[in-house]
Amino acid sequence: MRSTVSNRSILRQLTAGDAEPVLVADFQQYSMAPRLSQLLSDRAEGHAVYQIDPVGVLSQDQLYMSLPELADACVQAFLSSDPPAGGRAVVAGHCSASALSLRVAGLLEQGGHQADVILVGPAWPDEEHVRARFAEFLDHLRTPRRSCPDLDGDPHDSVARMQQVLQDEIVAVAVRSGLDGATGAFAELLAWYRAWLAFLLACRNDLRATWETPTAAVTVLAANAGAVSVPGLDPDAYRVVEVPVLGQKKPITPELAEAVFAEFTSR
Repeated sequence: MRSTVSNRSILRQLTAGDAEPVLVADFQQYSMAPRLSQLLSDRAEGHAVYQIDPVGVLSQDQLYMSLPELADACVQAFLSSDPPAGGRAVVAGHCSASALSLRVAGLLEQGGHQADVILVGPAWPDEEHVRARFAEFLDHLRTPRRSCPDLDGDPHDSVARMQQVLQDEIVAVAVRSGLDGATGAFAELLAWYRAWLAFLLACRNDLRATWETPTAAVTVLAANAGAVSVPGLDPDAYRVVEVPVLGQKKPITPELAEAVFAEFTSR
């Protein structure tokens, strides 16, 4: 499978190095808060650190991509960076990017690379999650709640309908605020909202699919080991490490990056 978007737009190499490459699937919040990949790149001296940015690529002109398409685009970009043939790679997925990281690891294994997976505070978005986030975005705009469009059927249509609702409300907010001429900032906000919802919908759709999980070692970093589950894997197929910092409201901290770095360097 080959994506129709530019492979390089989903993957960015942050650092170079001869040690095992580290691919980090994470997200840029709508703020200046640091990303896990950025904090890791400050610590992982000697490792080539790559940032996988699914929301970034979906905020461009692509309404929707499935998780297999996103994973394929990522792996093709990684392979084009000329990594060591048949070498070991570490794939870390933060929060809702966990399923994408498992997809990436599976494709790397098919290509002859050993791939160890670290899931950092994993989350598995379902339909309720998508609808809740849609409602949350409307709350951010301080508009009355509106029903989330139907999520079944063609996902491109579902994303387009959600985008239209948000666009109508953003325009209304701009007019009420006397800012209807400031279209640039509002367009950027709309693109970010739409991309988040498209990615969460892709995760929701992936939960309904039958897919092969990687045979690599899977480690889960979690605030509470008793609350961990990985869809498609038996509980004895992965190791859980409790990381108390994940219980904080702002989990992307230098301490979390240290915990992730310690995990893959200890192997």
